[in-house]
Amino acid sequence: MIAEERRERILREIVLRGRLEVADFAQRTGLSGMTIRRDLTVLADRGLIRRVHGGAVLPETAEAPAVGSRGIGRPSRPVATVGLIVPDAGYYFPPMIRGAGEAAHAAGIRIVLGTTNYDPREEVHQLTRLAAGDVDAIMLITARPGVDDSMTWDAISGIGTPVVLVERSADGAPTALRIDSVRSDHSFGAELAVDHLAERGHDGVGLLLRETATAPWVALGHARATRRHGMRTAPVATAPSPRWGDGSTPEVLRTFLEDCLAHDIRSAIVLPDDLAVALLGVVEDRGLRVPEDFAIVAYDDEIASFAGVPLTAIAPPKRAVGRRALETCLLRLEQREDAPAQRIQLTPTINVRESS
Repeated sequence: MIAEERRERILREIVLRGRLEVADFAQRTGLSGMTIRRDLTVLADRGLIRRVHGGAVLPETAEAPAVGSRGIGRPSRPVATVGLIVPDAGYYFPPMIRGAGEAAHAAGIRIVLGTTNYDPREEVHQLTRLAAGDVDAIMLITARPGVDDSMTWDAISGIGTPVVLVERSADGAPTALRIDSVRSDHSFGAELAVDHLAERGHDGVGLLLRETATAPWVALGHARATRRHGMRTAPVATAPSPRWGDGSTPEVLRTFLEDCLAHDIRSAIVLPDDLAVALLGVVEDRGLRVPEDFAIVAYDDEIASFAGVPLTAIAPPKRAVGRRALETCLLRLEQREDAPAQRIQLTPTINVRESS
């Protein structure tokens, strides 16, 4: 390792953790104490650090870790690199990626993206690949619902790199595995939708879902809220994931609507937006008015406002989730084992439009 690379690594360590202890850093890196102390002298002469007994801190204080001081050093070199693993870069995830990117830019952090195409095996591969590429931490967005996570827990345990789960629960992870998670509280989002429809006088709310990582939480919130309101039992249906040339979805929509009407259910929550827009078309083709004859609340709020009848929609805080996940990575890097594991949930909001 050449001298400037060593000094960049030393500076990054101090920025992320607030302090560098020579003996500890030498043990972890295999560098000699003399080499580290010589590099610390060079960095101190440049005004980038301050020497203290046994090591160094950032210039602002010799007492405590500095926060908000990341990015010190040459602007061309990030103070840390964080991997971001996503199922894909389309539809739901761009706001989350942008949120993480904004927080990373402000902190002088580089983001490295990996995709899994909703394959848990590829998820494990990406974890291993990024860890081998010397990222400092990894943000892992869920691959798909209903899978046994033991393979993922084993992979996280094996890489030794801090991992923050994003839009994914850490429930079921081994208790010895210190792992953070940041996600939207989708159950709360579904309850918010049911409460809104109850306020509009509906005593039953149907639920139409596509198979997504969000669906189980939405179904849980729907069931909880309809019980709380003492609502009548309403149809719950699952639409297949769209495939090119597959015409099964319109039939699912028509069957769902007819089931609702047969049970005198005049409202539904629909995940995601495009499915809600399609249901709107089926309702109108049936000669019904929205919302007078049938109310619709979409879940996602990516394209809901562009429907022929602008759809009331639940909006998960995707951008905020991305930002908070990046901030959680930084806290883990700064405090390492001193920071308790966090399970953070951010609540969605409802945007009321003409469909309810």
